[in-house]
Amino acid sequence: MSPKPQPPKRQRGVILSVQGWQRLKAAQRKLAFQDNRGKPYTLEQLSERTHLSPNTLIKVRRRTIPVDRKTLISYFSAFDLTLNPNDYTKAHTNSSHYDQVPLKSPVPLNSPFYIERLPIESLCHETLIKPGSSIQIVAPQQMGKTSLMTRILQQARQEGFHTIPLNLQLAESAIVRDLQRFLQWFCAVVTRGLGLPHQVPTYWDDIYGGNANTTYYFETYLLPQLDNPLVLALDDADVLFNYPETAREFFSLLQTWGEKANYGDRCGQIWQKLRLVIVNSTELYARFGGNSIEFTAEVLIQLSEFTEEQVQDLVIRHGFSWQPQQVKQLYQLIGGHPHLLQLTLNAIKTEKIPIDQFLATVTAEADIYRDHLHQCLEYIHQDSALMNALMQLANSSTPVEFEPILTCRLQNLGLVQVAQGKVKLRCQLYYHYFRDRLKPLGLKVPPETRQASMVVIEGVNLTANLLAHPEPTFNQLYKDLQLFVQLAQEFDGKIFKSIDQGMLIVFPSCLQAINFAQEIQLTLQSAVQRDSTPGLCYRIGIHWEDVVFCYTGVSGLGVKIAHHLTAEAPPGGICMSHSVYQAIANYLSQPPQPMGQWQFEDSEKPIDLYQLIF
Repeated sequence: MSPKPQPPKRQRGVILSVQGWQRLKAAQRKLAFQDNRGKPYTLEQLSERTHLSPNTLIKVRRRTIPVDRKTLISYFSAFDLTLNPNDYTKAHTNSSHYDQVPLKSPVPLNSPFYIERLPIESLCHETLIKPGSSIQIVAPQQMGKTSLMTRILQQARQEGFHTIPLNLQLAESAIVRDLQRFLQWFCAVVTRGLGLPHQVPTYWDDIYGGNANTTYYFETYLLPQLDNPLVLALDDADVLFNYPETAREFFSLLQTWGEKANYGDRCGQIWQKLRLVIVNSTELYARFGGNSIEFTAEVLIQLSEFTEEQVQDLVIRHGFSWQPQQVKQLYQLIGGHPHLLQLTLNAIKTEKIPIDQFLATVTAEADIYRDHLHQCLEYIHQDSALMNALMQLANSSTPVEFEPILTCRLQNLGLVQVAQGKVKLRCQLYYHYFRDRLKPLGLKVPPETRQASMVVIEGVNLTANLLAHPEPTFNQLYKDLQLFVQLAQEFDGKIFKSIDQGMLIVFPSCLQAINFAQEIQLTLQSAVQRDSTPGLCYRIGIHWEDVVFCYTGVSGLGVKIAHHLTAEAPPGGICMSHSVYQAIANYLSQPPQPMGQWQFEDSEKPIDLYQLIF
């Protein structure tokens, strides 16, 4: 008997073109605003609307795996669109390309493994079309910032724009330390990127200073020679955080350029040609809880990790046919961290390990996760407040509530999730690793008692200001905290923990502590006078006594007394104990004023107090 003829297989030979994908995305966004409260459609909602399976939708949206034309017609008609010949193109598949897994950043432009963060890509594209616009992309390391940046630049090139991606890691430390040299380097690198002759010495006159010279160079030489806009993308901008003066001046300069684009005169028209993209990691924000960059972009993109739906999409792109429960288990293990996902999926594919076997045997000590976890540990190793918080989270079965500044610092590390003010670790991998690693480390460091100068800073009426004016108060608080951290480093202080609405910083000597405190109050006072706007006010208390140093922080009677002294300080002033007064009285141009003797419940006898008012 001759074999029964098989029905012809459907020919799946087309993919969406760039034009078709743009039309489809625009239609989806429009209907999402009308019918879905402005939220992007989930894969399940799209499946219900289009009558296509989630797997088929993923293939269509990837634009790398061919589908049949009828599938595209169904997708388009679901959003009141007619499929045109220009909306699709014939696919040319390459199986070897499909097997290439990106393990390094950024994900190549033609990679099938890039997961779009809708509607972020389109929002960035729409922003950079505007004259003089700017975007800042922030996230912890290895979350896809540079991959997003490269796609933003690719879209800009398609618009005919000039693009220069500049990684600030290329600037050597000797260059960045010197502001003038750094700005000259910056001008020279941008000039080379545009293919123009090097003219920095011709336009540079030391009498005007670096900021004015750099502005003049861009305004007079670089930008006038461009017929089309320039998108300048500064990647790894956080490398400047280690050089506070350079960072402060440079980002203030970029802010000024954005303002010049709005002047409305001939000069403003020139600056409208410049569009900025600033990309930086947030780990160093964890030092103080806020944004280190004194730059307000038109659009701030805070990249989060992938959702469970996006993880499922990535799994399918790697060619796996896993059950939803298996994807869920993987998501619980490592969350939606892009880099951890790529490491995991590559290991499973390379070693040909069944997913169930992988999930049953993988541990926090697995080679594929070791570098990432060790790097996370390095960030918190020198900060007892962060260390203590992670120990508490790793050993808690329920979310924990911390004070807001500490919560923000933990978020900047990318290790936690926050819901309704309560914090939990992002995934099981972090629970296992930090529970096993931090507890033994704490036991290995015996307590040590030595004398030190303790400084406690507390905000005046901070809670009331946060309730009445939350956004400007938070912005000002973070800016002030940046000042505290920078000055603490300058005067050899170590930040140990937050106390109520303030910070505890320990210094080796009383003179370093008093110089630190005076610099804070004088700087804040001059900022208010200069800007003619009310700022936050702080009380500072300083005490010298024996302190118990241990792995999780500092303790002892001296810490409690320093806290009490802060409450007695006048707003904008400094209160010090007699032990501090004896050490620094001969070094101050303005003598401290006696406040009398005070008896604190924690001290055995009264303490003479003194104050400095500014």
